[in-house]
Amino acid sequence: MNSRFQTLLLREWMQHKRGWLITLFLPIGLFLVLLPFGQVDGNPDGNPLEVALAMMAFTSLGVFSIAWISAMFQLPGLARRDVQDRSIEFWLSLPASHAESIAAPLLAHGLLVPIAGLLVGACFGPLVAAGLMLKLAGFSAFAAVPWGTALAAVVPVVLRGLLGVVLMSLWLAPLLLITMVASAWLKRWGIPAVALVVGVGGLVLDKVYGLTIVWDLLHAQTTGASAAFVADPDTVGRQVQTLAHQPQLPLNVAAMAWHDGLRALQDLASVHFIGGLIVAAGCFALLVYKRSQSH
Repeated sequence: MNSRFQTLLLREWMQHKRGWLITLFLPIGLFLVLLPFGQVDGNPDGNPLEVALAMMAFTSLGVFSIAWISAMFQLPGLARRDVQDRSIEFWLSLPASHAESIAAPLLAHGLLVPIAGLLVGACFGPLVAAGLMLKLAGFSAFAAVPWGTALAAVVPVVLRGLLGVVLMSLWLAPLLLITMVASAWLKRWGIPAVALVVGVGGLVLDKVYGLTIVWDLLHAQTTGASAAFVADPDTVGRQVQTLAHQPQLPLNVAAMAWHDGLRALQDLASVHFIGGLIVAAGCFALLVYKRSQSH
């Protein structure tokens, strides 16, 4: 990574760090602060290890989801940010290329922020799980959890999740870049225009001509994105039911994550995935062209 691109990434951090830090840490902080004073109903049933792992998983997934939704909300508008705030002449005067200027916010918002959300959730997951166990069932339930085993089992799941974030971003790249292109040309009307064209076009093709190509393409991309995290849900579901009762839990979880990750990589050999990347590359080229004309 060259110094120009690092500088562009630093710009994203300096411009959005406050919002990112609030998004990543405020939900966890509020939960931990309010937990001693709040009322939590219920009593965890089942294996204490299973309950603790489930709480850690939900924490990581929750922080990741908040970070991802926040980043996706901002991403389309980044295509016209420099023109909108009238700083385009300054950024064009720098030695960075147009491609680098587009790729930096894409990488920061589309990949690095979601990864940060997953990691922050994973790091605070044990603390949240411990607090909930103490709140719901007292110290006896907390002491019954083999925390060393739980933490060791979380590591391969987090690594599998990181792979899932990368693969999900690639699957969704054409959809996200299409909204960025529309926003670059149509400004605030970009996303409504895309929704209108896709919705009306899909309905016309479906109802008038009997073609479901629009819905099929959307379904293929979104299904691929969801399978990026759990490629074989049936197998994983059966394994999860028995993993907590096996003595070598971390090794078994690692094997499950490894095989499911390989399955997710195999799914990349798909016409929909390759076609989506081609569309994404074309949209990226359009964004570079639009930026080159913004002076």
